[in-house]
Amino acid sequence: MLVHHQVLKQLNSIVVPTGPTNTTKGLSVDPRVVNSASGDNYTRGVHPHNVRQRPSIIGIVTAAILWGFSGIAAQQLFQHYHLAPTWLAAVRVTGAGVLLALWAGPRGRSAGLRRLGADWRKLATIIIFGVVALDGVQLTFFLAIAHGSAVSATLLQFTSPVLILGWISLRHFRVPKPLLMVLVASALAGVALVVTDGSTSGLAIPLAGIVWGLTSALFTAFYNLLPAELLAHHNAEAVVASAFLIGSVVLLPWLILDAPTTMTMPEIGLVIFIIVGGTAVPFLLYLSALANIAPLLANVVGTLEPLTAAVASIFLFNLRVSVALIVGVVLVLGSVIGLSLIDGGRQHSSEPPQPPSIDPSP
Repeated sequence: MLVHHQVLKQLNSIVVPTGPTNTTKGLSVDPRVVNSASGDNYTRGVHPHNVRQRPSIIGIVTAAILWGFSGIAAQQLFQHYHLAPTWLAAVRVTGAGVLLALWAGPRGRSAGLRRLGADWRKLATIIIFGVVALDGVQLTFFLAIAHGSAVSATLLQFTSPVLILGWISLRHFRVPKPLLMVLVASALAGVALVVTDGSTSGLAIPLAGIVWGLTSALFTAFYNLLPAELLAHHNAEAVVASAFLIGSVVLLPWLILDAPTTMTMPEIGLVIFIIVGGTAVPFLLYLSALANIAPLLANVVGTLEPLTAAVASIFLFNLRVSVALIVGVVLVLGSVIGLSLIDGGRQHSSEPPQPPSIDPSP
């Protein structure tokens, strides 16, 4: 579920950027602290022409495709094996949390984990982030797939920048610029086409799937907004691993109560893929690439996630491709890219980041 933080800075007259940022599956991440051991050291940015950018782009593309296939795997588990979405969300958060923590520890990120727990304000923020934002996104996203499809769930979740833009406008009592309003209207029109398939007589997707999908977008917006300060001062891997571990504790009842009595080998294989290939691996690929690529490029590549889900659904779930669906997908993804292009042109994001001016204390 690759979402985009750049919309937070689209209202030029409201939000003043404090430095280059990037996206981490919905998290705003300063690429200067992604590869530092504790989050308080500056890591030199890499110019786009540097040879190191190529593997980073490959990593971002791979991450987006893997996230897209994780939704497909979840739909297969729900429709054909009737697993509980709540149990799968609990397994995903718990398993990925353990893997991310094991990865972060040997690489010197354990100090960042300890520093997060030393400050009660930061600890409270990471608890809310893990319990409300992260768990909320995982639960509602899987429920949206179970009641709808991987394509509809991913596209509805991709409307979270619209909600973020609305929140910023209300918070600062400012009206968005006309072009931003056009892009928002375009995204909403695209969603309407997807959920109705262009028909005025009814919905092409069950109402429950639409409600859960929009709720997932709401949690995703909160997921973007909440940890901005933490990620400005701490290593991204430490923040993400901590959030997954804390979130897994709250999901423990579902992990036990909704567990299937028996599982076949295909089911086990799909669950393992969602944990490893659909969560832990793409997170690590994305985090390792953030210091080397521009935010605009990360946003554009991120649209591969719903496109992957759509193409895979055609072959695996016999998704009927209609003109309304194609136009709807183009409008939603085009609006997201448009928001990124506005910000990308204003930030000159192709330049390597400069040393941070933030307080270096952990």
